[in-house]
Amino acid sequence: MIKYRCTEKKMEDIMKNKIKLGIIAVMCTLALACGGGSKPSGKVLFESPDKKVKVYESEVNNEIQKNLFSQGLKESDIPKDQLEATRKNIIQSIAITKAMALEGKAKKLDSDKKYTESIEMAKDNILATLNVADQVNKVNVTDEEAKKYYDANPAAFTRPDDVVKLQLIGITSGDQAKADAALKEATANPNNFAEAVKKYSEIPNAGTGETNDLPLTELAKTHAPVAEAVKAAQKGQVINSVIKVNNEWYIVKVLDKAPKGLVAYDKVKDMIKNQLKIQKRQEANQKYVQEIADKYNIK
Repeated sequence: MIKYRCTEKKMEDIMKNKIKLGIIAVMCTLALACGGGSKPSGKVLFESPDKKVKVYESEVNNEIQKNLFSQGLKESDIPKDQLEATRKNIIQSIAITKAMALEGKAKKLDSDKKYTESIEMAKDNILATLNVADQVNKVNVTDEEAKKYYDANPAAFTRPDDVVKLQLIGITSGDQAKADAALKEATANPNNFAEAVKKYSEIPNAGTGETNDLPLTELAKTHAPVAEAVKAAQKGQVINSVIKVNNEWYIVKVLDKAPKGLVAYDKVKDMIKNQLKIQKRQEANQKYVQEIADKYNIK
């Protein structure tokens, strides 16, 4: 089965995954809230049946913005589907943490010395994290630096093979009528291919049917009829036939094609700048920590 984008990540997505937009510092945030911080506001995004556990929009947004800030990023830097998945994970994590906290209160653990002392440490941890982020967010990467890196590392940006990105409807049941109906609808409305995927595809977790970038040579090893069909196809074209591969039938749209060889600088400039920015932020972080240690004579 051809792997979909949700199971493989391009280099850009791998870089963006390093933001760790997950559930960082949720425990600390809730600990501060329990200690008398500002009340949450906005829509209730989750409520338990007994109404004892509620997750508010402001709490979720705060976690996202705090983590973006710590990485020097904006919401627009993150793929929408990744941001939405992260938002759902944060809602679930906050809800579980609040439920755990309720259980702890029922046991009167909030009067324990370990709890009261941890509140102050949580405040220090959050403030220190924000301070370091404020310092390293001053780091920037110029176009000249990115171009210099590109020119010095051509092998890193050279495709060894022609690459295609596809959108697929997979029929695994052997239903000829269904495959024919899917092809008819997809060719009649190529711009609505994603809707046809939802309606007809039988492949689990197909999503919108989009694949990762696929080297043609590798695709030919496992799905030769698909590789052959897309060779002469144009970007945006739906192949006008049902393609059979073993016991699977595919309706295929070509989303993009790229020849082997050196990738144009404009195509990778933003990725290079992100990579260099991460590297420079790490260096700035280490330098700043050392400066603070020296300032306060921390050996």
